[in-house]
Amino acid sequence: MTNIKKVAVCGAGGTMGAGIAIVAARGGFETICFDMSAEGLARSRKNAEKFFGKSVAKGRMSQEDADAALGRMSDSTDLNDLADCDLIIEAIFESLEVKKDLFGKLNGICKAETIFASNTSTLSITEIAGGSGRDDRVVGMHFCLPAEVMKLIEMSRGINTSAETFDTAWAWTEACKQIPVETQDKPGFILNALLVPFNNDVIRAIEAGLCSAEDIDLAIKSGLGYKMGPCTLLDLIGLDTQVRLGEAFYPITLDTRASVPPLCRRMVAAGRLGNKSGSGLLTAPAAEKATEAPAYSIASAGESRSFAEGDAFLGGASDGAPVTIHLGGGFAPDDSKTAVLVELDTECLGVHTGEDMGREGSNAVGFARYRNGNDAPSNLIELVKQPNTDAAALAAARAVFEVAGFDVVVCADQPGRIVDRLVRPKYNDALRFLDEGLASAADMDKTCCMGLGYPDGPIERVVRGGLARHFDVTTAIADMTGQKGYAPARAAVVAKAREAAE
Repeated sequence: MTNIKKVAVCGAGGTMGAGIAIVAARGGFETICFDMSAEGLARSRKNAEKFFGKSVAKGRMSQEDADAALGRMSDSTDLNDLADCDLIIEAIFESLEVKKDLFGKLNGICKAETIFASNTSTLSITEIAGGSGRDDRVVGMHFCLPAEVMKLIEMSRGINTSAETFDTAWAWTEACKQIPVETQDKPGFILNALLVPFNNDVIRAIEAGLCSAEDIDLAIKSGLGYKMGPCTLLDLIGLDTQVRLGEAFYPITLDTRASVPPLCRRMVAAGRLGNKSGSGLLTAPAAEKATEAPAYSIASAGESRSFAEGDAFLGGASDGAPVTIHLGGGFAPDDSKTAVLVELDTECLGVHTGEDMGREGSNAVGFARYRNGNDAPSNLIELVKQPNTDAAALAAARAVFEVAGFDVVVCADQPGRIVDRLVRPKYNDALRFLDEGLASAADMDKTCCMGLGYPDGPIERVVRGGLARHFDVTTAIADMTGQKGYAPARAAVVAKAREAAE
């Protein structure tokens, strides 16, 4: 139960604010949709009508309930209309000064009991509350986009937020049939603390020539089971939004991974913002898979991480074929073959073939079937090429695996290939956040699953894959890159030490 009866949403002319207003009205609360733009409010009203209409058409609510929800929504461009609200949620521009100014004005208008909530995704609730004149009645309430669809809300207390305020706001989210999780008042809370640096890593990988945006999306969806690839998400939210998130996040954290990548700034300057401008990171249609492939033979030098004994792929091998696949870390050059494939673990292809200061190239192609520790291998094959790898060899390697039914991506011979390069720093962050008490392991995983559509959370996944294995992978990448984000988190160091002591 909640004693909140009347709610206002500031910034309701924008996408996030409009969604929050729908949540409030659908939850049974009188809802004032406030924005300085009457045009924005009119647009949001039409979108709300469409949303409720679709909900009725899909059987999610009755026409009577939809009409009642719309009837509870009213529009205003005058802050004075918010005077008797019990709860005001701001979803305005992500600027500390702008948010503080809004709450300062509302403090002089609203009744003393009114709770102010901020939907900020990066800023400190304590700092926002500092300009409110009622810092005991300010709470963090971060909805996920699109708010009217996503159930999760990250709830956080400022230093002076009273228990009564937090409990009242929490009860209101539950009354709206949302699912709150508690997080600390730290930059980015859970979602953006993990997502902003990860998305920046994706952009930097493209800028470094690791692979295409299309291959990143395929690798992450196939290898990790994400519903949406990170480049698709970046194009959806807009690269200009990613710039703003980085500019808000980096000065607070001083985490270099949170700083805006140069490529992101250049694309914004060029007007390539993503879906809103018609062009972004993704530029090519999905490539058609090969339908024919050369025969292949298997040479085994040890245990394979890609194919267990009895795997159907191994049963398709034949002697004397034009493609040789080396498993278990073995390699023997053979210029008579169309392609020589080398199974990789944490090492680069150059460890086997040697390197020639960026001029290297042959018919040798590296590959790895992605797997999380000792989980069953995924359907993803990451092919590794050198600067002058023979095109026919690369095409043959791709065809062999695609005809066998695998998802295939191609990347440069850089540490971590695609998946481990991108996901391992995120696992490190999650483990460190757990140490710092940002949130419980369960809430961190729930937030990622519900807020981002992940099939499993980062803590569950890295623990299941083995913390000692995480140590091995991150240490290998850190040794080659020198980048701090790959230094294994404390829990992984402890797990490796325990493994060594057994």
